[in-house]
Order: sequence, then C-alpha cells, then structure tokens
Amino acid sequence: MVGACVLVAGGCGDSPVAATAPDRCPRTGVVPADLRDVERSGEGLVATTFGEYPDRQAEWARATGVLSILNEVWLRTKDACPEMPPAPAKTIDDAISELETALPAKDQKAAATAANLVGLAVPELFAWFDPEIPIEVVRMDATFRQVGLDAHFADWQGVEADVASLDKDWNASKAAVAERAPTCHRVGGTSTIVGDIDQSVKNLTASSAAGDGVAIEGESENGALEIDTLELLFDCPPDGAPPATGLGSKCAADGDCESGQVCDTGNKGGTCAPAASSANVGSACKTTIDCGSDPRAACNTEVGDQYPGGYCIMEPCDDVQVCPPGATCVSTPHETPGCLKACAADADCRTDEGYVCQLFPTTPPAGFGPSELGCAFPCKDDAGCTEPLTCNLATGKCTP
Repeated sequence: MVGACVLVAGGCGDSPVAATAPDRCPRTGVVPADLRDVERSGEGLVATTFGEYPDRQAEWARATGVLSILNEVWLRTKDACPEMPPAPAKTIDDAISELETALPAKDQKAAATAANLVGLAVPELFAWFDPEIPIEVVRMDATFRQVGLDAHFADWQGVEADVASLDKDWNASKAAVAERAPTCHRVGGTSTIVGDIDQSVKNLTASSAAGDGVAIEGESENGALEIDTLELLFDCPPDGAPPATGLGSKCAADGDCESGQVCDTGNKGGTCAPAASSANVGSACKTTIDCGSDPRAACNTEVGDQYPGGYCIMEPCDDVQVCPPGATCVSTPHETPGCLKACAADADCRTDEGYVCQLFPTTPPAGFGPSELGCAFPCKDDAGCTEPLTCNLATGKCTP
C-alpha cells in the first residue's frame, strides 16, 4: 500500500493532507483480472503456435495479436504488484522475450515452448494471492500441455519429467478433489474425475516408457479437459445448499441483496445477482479490465478467442453463481458454462460484428438460463451448437 500526498491550498508542504492510495494489488483470495489474462494469453499462444491436435498448424498472425495482449496485461500486472515472487516473474519476462524472437521467425518449437512457460510460471504467482483452488491443479493444466509439446518434439527427458510432475501434483491434490467432487453435480464429469485423472497419469506413464508420442499427445488433450472440470469443481457451490443470503438467494428488492448486487426479478421471480455494470456482459473488450470488477468477468478477445471486437462474459455460472440482469447462463460447445447477453432477436446483439440471437439448451449442466437465447456466433455446422441442438445451415441458427 502506497501513501499519497493530496494537493491542497498550494500543494504538498510541511503539513500535507495525507490519504491512502487504493490497493491495486489486494491479496484477498482473488487473482487479479490482469494476471488471469496473463494465464489466458499464455494458453492462447500455445493454441495459436502449437495448433490444433493432430494437425498442429500454427496461426502466426493470431499469435502476434495474442502476444500483444500478453505484453499489455503483464506490464499492468507488474506495475500493480511489484512485490510478486521474482523467480516466476522473471520466467514470464524471459518467455516473452523468446516469443518476440520466435514468432517472426515462425519457430514453432521455440514459440510453443516459450508460450507454455507462461502457464508453468503462473501457478506460483496465483498462489501469492491465496486462491481456494489447490495450486497443484493450476500447475497440472500447463503440465498436461507441456507433456504433449515434449512428445511432439521428441524430448523424451522432458516427457519423463512432465509425467513425474503430474504424478506428484496429482497425489498432492487428489484428496481435496475427492472430498469436493461428491458435493457438486452442477458440473458434468465430477463423479468420475478422480478415476479419469488416475487413468490419464497411468496412461502417460506407460506411453512414456514405450516412447509412444502419438498416445502421449492424445492423453495430453484428455488431461487438459479433465483439468477444466477440476477448475469448475472448485468454483462449484455445494449441492442442496441454496444460499439464504447473497448471490443466488431469493429477493424482492435490491435492499434484500448484498453490496454490489441487485434483485433480478426476471430470474426465478427474484434472485440476488451481480450488478450489470460489474461485468458488462456482451460489450466489446480488449482485456478483462474492460469488463468490470466482478472476479468472474472475462474478455473473450478478438485475436485469441476469435470474438469480433471482443466479448465480455462471466464464467462459470450456475443456479447460485447467477448472471447479471440482461444476461443468461448457457454452455457453448466444449466450453465452461458462461453468461452471454440475453436477447429476443438478432437486433438485440452486435449484428454489425456478426453476432446473432442464438439458441442454447438450459438444462443443467449445459446451462441455467433464465433465457435460452443469447448473443453469439452464427453456427456453420452441428459442432457449432450445443448438443442436442443442430445447425440450420441456411439461417446459421441452432435448432432443436
């Protein structure tokens, strides 16, 4: 916390009026938005430089745009939080320097490896803010990516070290996962997640010993999806415990809700929800700080996520972690349930940028409403719709 001198009646003299500057780096269990964007940008750079499995075709122009965002959010993070642990901070600095060389050279191995170094460094920085999720789970996300990278580029010593790291981190976090998993059925896959990760680590151990790079890359992809489930699990409110107060509780007026919340009378007759200004759902954005102050707010960027103009969302969402008024909780294909802007017709969306009023299922765990219609992309095939919906190619709309 930094003291500030307030300029009054001629400026700062011998007897200034003191004030305390806002703490730009509070350590209250919430990872700052810019640091969350550092992790997202690192993941985006792996995706754009390493490419989709199994083709592995890099998208260099998109990667350059994501690197620009990474630079921006990392510089803001360091400015706001200069006392962060220095070793992981230096790792990210060095990774960015390597990316600035590797991208113009279109050096796929160097670029993808440097991009994932960001993800491997982030967990120690996250831990400094003391979030609820075990930090080993955050690290496993990047390690599952790393084992696929090392197998693809035939770095077998690296593969062996990656598998050992996964085994160690999984053993350290398994008890917490096993305790949490039975309390949440809002998230699909939680009932089998412990066995799923056990099997992935076992498969990687066997494939590493056999030098089977194809099998390792496939298991790397499986592991990344399993970690997505774990991340949702640690955000999930317990089963059978509707809140009596606060977010997701019943209300009749704004005064029934906590500070920063409003009573959304359009959600189940009255539910305490985040104020719309805290997330700006559906608005254009470049980084998460454009989307408001709620810790679930995020920016799906144009270059990284291919959302034209960027799109403010909130994630995750469910029947307790509800969306702000004017937004609805849906599950887009292969993604975390998130809040999109609710709509009744295309005109309610940013049509000049290509968004349409799209249909989504709202049966848990696919989504939680209150509206089945949200502003999103036109579909191009059935994969662009959430099952069991299919794509009407003529209209670009998902249909039952």
